[in-house]
Amino acid sequence: MSPWSCQHCTLVNSEANTLCAACGSEREQRRGTLLPRIIIKPISDVTNAILDLFNGPPNPVSRQRSPNSTFSPGSSSLRSSSSYPDLSSSSTPPRPTPPRPPPPGWVLDSDHSSSRINSSPDSIATTTSTTADSSFSFVDSSITSTSSHDGSFNWICRKCLNANPEWLTVCSQCSERKSIGSKRRQRGQNRHLSYTSSGLSTENSSFVDVNVSANSSTMSADEKMTSLCSEVMTEVERHDRENAAATYNSIVSFCGQHKTSFIDDSFPHTQKSIGDLHDSDLGAVVGVLGDCWLLSAMALIAERPDVLEHILLTKEYSHCGVYQVRLCIDGQWKIVLVDDFFPCRVETRSIAFADGRKNQLWVPLIEKALAKQLGSYSRLLAGRTIEGLAMLTGAPVEVVSLEDETDRDIRWARILSAREAGFIMGCSCGAGKRAVNEEVFRRNGLLAKHAYSVLDVRQEGEHRLLKLRNPWGSFVWKGKWSNKWNGWPQVDIAKIRWYQGWAELRIPVQMGGEFMSSDRAVRILIEEPTEVCLTLFQSGARTAHDQVDLLICVHMVSASGTIGDLICRSARKLEAFVSTGDVFLRPGQYIVVCHSLTTLGTRKIHGCLAIHSSKPMFADMVPCPPAVYTDSLVQLTLKEGKLHSSLNGIFPRYITDNFSGLLLMVDNVLEDMWVHVKVECSSSTNVLSSRGTLDVADSIPPLSRQIIMILTHFEPTQTYLVQHQLLVRVSHRHALGDFIIVRNGARTGSESHSPPFGCPAIEQLHSRKALFYC
Repeated sequence: MSPWSCQHCTLVNSEANTLCAACGSEREQRRGTLLPRIIIKPISDVTNAILDLFNGPPNPVSRQRSPNSTFSPGSSSLRSSSSYPDLSSSSTPPRPTPPRPPPPGWVLDSDHSSSRINSSPDSIATTTSTTADSSFSFVDSSITSTSSHDGSFNWICRKCLNANPEWLTVCSQCSERKSIGSKRRQRGQNRHLSYTSSGLSTENSSFVDVNVSANSSTMSADEKMTSLCSEVMTEVERHDRENAAATYNSIVSFCGQHKTSFIDDSFPHTQKSIGDLHDSDLGAVVGVLGDCWLLSAMALIAERPDVLEHILLTKEYSHCGVYQVRLCIDGQWKIVLVDDFFPCRVETRSIAFADGRKNQLWVPLIEKALAKQLGSYSRLLAGRTIEGLAMLTGAPVEVVSLEDETDRDIRWARILSAREAGFIMGCSCGAGKRAVNEEVFRRNGLLAKHAYSVLDVRQEGEHRLLKLRNPWGSFVWKGKWSNKWNGWPQVDIAKIRWYQGWAELRIPVQMGGEFMSSDRAVRILIEEPTEVCLTLFQSGARTAHDQVDLLICVHMVSASGTIGDLICRSARKLEAFVSTGDVFLRPGQYIVVCHSLTTLGTRKIHGCLAIHSSKPMFADMVPCPPAVYTDSLVQLTLKEGKLHSSLNGIFPRYITDNFSGLLLMVDNVLEDMWVHVKVECSSSTNVLSSRGTLDVADSIPPLSRQIIMILTHFEPTQTYLVQHQLLVRVSHRHALGDFIIVRNGARTGSESHSPPFGCPAIEQLHSRKALFYC
């Protein structure tokens, strides 16, 4: 084993160390060229690409490897000490024991020094991050094999995630055809998030680490790791078309043999498919359905025939009445099969809902396909243009708010840039979950709560102009256009980039609920600087009643395998989906943690994480211990939290920006004193507390930190207000004493948390974390 020299302080370190013993810098690693090889030539599996990366082109005769790397063909596992650090627990430096707080029964004197801290009212949304007081590492358990191919190579169905043998060409569960993106092997080198507790925070935790050997006979299929590789979007569409063509040809052949038209019995021609519209005769004018958000998105698509071609898989009129539409529902691509029967008005027998001009059939076909996928036409009521664009294009979408007077030039530059890039744009008039005066809009020829299409963006001298279209074809703008008129609160942008060779990867995820051993995080491997956009979708969340808070946090993974700094995040919102926007990631490993904080301890939320990237990338689903979620929020708070003025050695931080509520965390850097914190948020309105009450108290040990409280916007149609007041004191005792919040029942005065935590998931979220770790 050869030593290595630190590039910063020049200290010579031993081969086993991944961090410099003097300055703590990471060892410089040699970067490979995995992803460009995937782009240049077709490959049969991910393993061959990895072999090419480290060992050059594979030798068809010999499979011997260099001494610095070991490869097991039967397990598709690779470990190289020359190119990547060994992330196993055996190579991790020993963790020094942090200072311990006094035991619960330890008592000195009862002197307290106190200080009151008041915060100004704040109703702006915020986000959180985590500090790692514990560390996770990827523990490798390799399966050795001497056979070149023993049939253990599996591929994962991208539709149902079922593991299938390599020789199968269709999924054994759902009959989905095997595609390039499905060529994912079971990794014999099983990598788990092994969280090692380093102090108080997890001492009494009821959760245990998930760390099962890969060659264990008791390992379940869900616990085995799979490797995921993103696909170029044009390839994804091509495979969808091939799958759809087989179904289409089969139906057409059947109808031709029996001389009948196709009738879709899965979406029957009954009132059930229409739903409750409170308009039994359907005799109203256009707009009875209230899906102008979808019509506006389709109006934008009509300006781009190249985009429309990707949506309608059936290009010509079908004499059998069978059509296929490709939509992105809840972040997953769906091929929707529909017939050509549409709801009609009683009096005129004309199409009741969306109707294309000059008898164009694509408009009602897309509307019917989406209604079928959602359950009925009534499920199309109300929405935003951004939702329609996401469903029709599957592309990352972005909202540019125009109401804030600050940074107007930057926002205008973003809109111009989107137009130059050929992105699709739309806007909403008086939109959002709030009340508006519709008469004011009508006097200016506008419709409140209505979606419009942005056809063009121009800068003419000092004038900034948007060319808009009303999908209804009525109500023309009458007022003077002005930069100060705030009737256009936002512009929605769909970033169509498949013609630029962008790749996509869509991964089913779960959020919230009770922490389980089956919880997973997404690990991303970036080989060269890449522009990415991550979007988290909640399944079945078309209405505000079904939507919960969503948050994406992307963290670096250090060479020692610990969760690192927060790189980027989405806004925390109660929406159907959230997005990080476009970010550039440097080469390295990243962990993506998906949060839904209001559902902790209640129910699991199903969703889909869509990752769009300018270059193909590699990803893994890795086990995610409960402490990872807390640490993710700690890192968020450390990066974005605003610091209160406080006593020496006590650092309260809070987040409100882009968070739909409040996150409050307190650090105690004192070496021998406990910190008692009392928080009063009773003046806040329209929020929910993670502690079940707006007044709480906690005792924080020496050299520790704790997330005290998380508030969340409750009713999205109403505004909310966040006000919090802190009372902080130091003590030699752990017991809260007179800080305890008295509700129903007696108090003993010896409690460390008041009120007590309601469930294990909430207890883990608010667990105390040691400040210092390795």
